[in-house]
Amino acid sequence: MYNLTYDLWNDIIGGVIDAHSPLFEAMRQAANRIQISGALIEELKLQGVKEIGVDPWRFLLKIELYGDEIEGFMISLLAAEELVALELMKAEVAMLRGVSLEDLKGFEADHGLDLDEEIIEGMEEGYGITAEIADSGILFELVIFDSEDIDNSQMGSQAWGN
Repeated sequence: MYNLTYDLWNDIIGGVIDAHSPLFEAMRQAANRIQISGALIEELKLQGVKEIGVDPWRFLLKIELYGDEIEGFMISLLAAEELVALELMKAEVAMLRGVSLEDLKGFEADHGLDLDEEIIEGMEEGYGITAEIADSGILFELVIFDSEDIDNSQMGSQAWGN
């Protein structure tokens, strides 16, 4: 049996999320420095992505075109991490709490839990950054502009008669 409780399991999740805090703060700072302009939008429409270097971090600025009648789009800031780095981080956080990675995985299997899924949900809830795990790594995305937000706020104002 494992010397793990749900509280300890949740503490490990929080530790892994907290370990990403420097990256997430750097993403927020980089996003705050980006000036959305017509020239930037056109450059992104032509290239699709643009590298943004904020030492020691490297980010990509990406545009996603919606293909709707108003030519809507979303601009996001992206960062990537190797999957092995996430695995090492989980192992280290668990070890600091006296739990082996094997015990952690066994606890998950016995209780039908998914540590990665909970970590990703916590990142989104705590930092507003979405993450997607693939075979080779994890991709973090921070939306910095979404034209749908403007459309939705205008429709809301019209609905309330403002």
